[in-house]
Amino acid sequence: MRRRKKNPTKICPRCKIRLPEEVDTCPDCSLSFDRLSLATNKDAKRKIKRGERDYIIKTNKLPSDVKFHKLLLMAIFLGALGGHCYYVGRYLRGVILTLNMALMLVCVIFNSSIVGVWNGVLIEILGIIVGVFLLVWMYDIWMVMMKRFKVPVAIDLKEDEEIK
Repeated sequence: MRRRKKNPTKICPRCKIRLPEEVDTCPDCSLSFDRLSLATNKDAKRKIKRGERDYIIKTNKLPSDVKFHKLLLMAIFLGALGGHCYYVGRYLRGVILTLNMALMLVCVIFNSSIVGVWNGVLIEILGIIVGVFLLVWMYDIWMVMMKRFKVPVAIDLKEDEEIK
């Protein structure tokens, strides 16, 4: 039995529709895919801090100012603290991972005090919460290794509106 060759496709990062690989602009939102290679993460971090989220697209194609090996090392060694998320500008996820690590340290330091609360139910609940977010950290490492970790990049909407 022969396998059919599928036509290679890509997904538009703005409107999320599937398009053939050879298409240069999205017919739905008119995003030029050539401009994604010019988009930078540094501009995206600046726009995130200013609250201009309309200009941000998350893509798994790393921009020129984000280095793969640096992202991978940060995910492995500083990932539990959210270091890789801070590096690319995913601040909310980074804060959640940092708070999770702080919760884990509190559980370790005050373990004997927490075990007695509610007959040990509190430490079980805190252990489950910490465990879930440590799995998120492992998932992030996997996604970085497979080059599927979403990195925010900044685009200019004004140029897209002029194209329409």
